[in-house]
Amino acid sequence: MTDRRLLPLAAAVLTAVAALTLTGCGGGGSSDAKDSSAANASDSADSSDAPDVGAEGEDSAASGAAKGDACAPSDVKLQARPAPSGRVLLVATASKACTAYGFPFLRFDKDQATADMVAASKPAAPVRLAPGKAAYAGVVPTSADGGTPREATELSVSFQAKNGDPVEGGELKAALPGGKLKIDDSVRTTYWVGEEAAALKG
Repeated sequence: MTDRRLLPLAAAVLTAVAALTLTGCGGGGSSDAKDSSAANASDSADSSDAPDVGAEGEDSAASGAAKGDACAPSDVKLQARPAPSGRVLLVATASKACTAYGFPFLRFDKDQATADMVAASKPAAPVRLAPGKAAYAGVVPTSADGGTPREATELSVSFQAKNGDPVEGGELKAALPGGKLKIDDSVRTTYWVGEEAAALKG
């Protein structure tokens, strides 16, 4: 009689224990998930705050053209000489060995744009200068269809790197013959060449 009464009670106790055990396991799993989520969120935050080294490197590389063997303002003495037909002859005399790539970038007064170039004057190869040697470029200040002429009083010149970008080092000023020059919207320059005659041709 006594044994029969104990059996239902024992079953009830076992059921309660089983329920508590399952609840405890479920709670532990929830806690682990929360801890894992928090760790992932922390990792994501750290990743987003970290600097992008690659992007910074690209920005630095794009800030200017490396000089290489190109002539820079510190490597030459620049003169602007009067030439026939109202033109100006730019003479860049090297103080150290360098290469006069492309054509001079010209800026008159406070203009933002630079002068165009005469494509037909491009030499077969860039002009390589030894110390004391010069490269030449002819400036054509006006043309019949260049618009209304104006008077410029300042000329600034930048040199090209091998890739065609302006060389680091800024501009070099050249005093204009007589202190002024009439130019219009068609003002242009030849490439750097090795002879005066070639710079003033055409």
